[in-house]
Amino acid sequence: MPVMRLPVQLRVSLRPSRIAAFAIVAIATVSWAAVLVLSVPTIAHLVTGLALGGWALLQCRRHAWRTSPRAVVEVMVSSDAVVVVRYRDGRLVAGHVRSASFVHPWFTSIVWRPDGSRRSRSVPLLPDMLGLDDFRRLRVLLRYGRREVTAGAPASQA
Repeated sequence: MPVMRLPVQLRVSLRPSRIAAFAIVAIATVSWAAVLVLSVPTIAHLVTGLALGGWALLQCRRHAWRTSPRAVVEVMVSSDAVVVVRYRDGRLVAGHVRSASFVHPWFTSIVWRPDGSRRSRSVPLLPDMLGLDDFRRLRVLLRYGRREVTAGAPASQA
């Protein structure tokens, strides 16, 4: 009698990222510089600078430093495109990986939809957020994992 194999599962814990912090601060700085060249009142420059600074701080807490309660600290992905995400506050949310996920050696984004939700979410991943071997395994699993909805049932081996 053939034995059914379980899907391959990968569990990775995410670390704080200096690359993400630098990118977030660079985006906020360049955006503020673009606003500074506009001919608007000085108060608009100050308000925009404060808004961009606040945005950068929130994004750094969530994606770079992982100190926000809404920060993703652990991701569990299986080869059948099921994902479980653990947030800093301890919540576990399960869902399915979407085909819009992006896999690249320097940046990977897991786009997933929680079960029972209408909106998709994303988890941006950079190489310094996890070990190189885990990052490679995650990219391979996302790229070549089997999605029953699009791939259909596996071919018979008989």
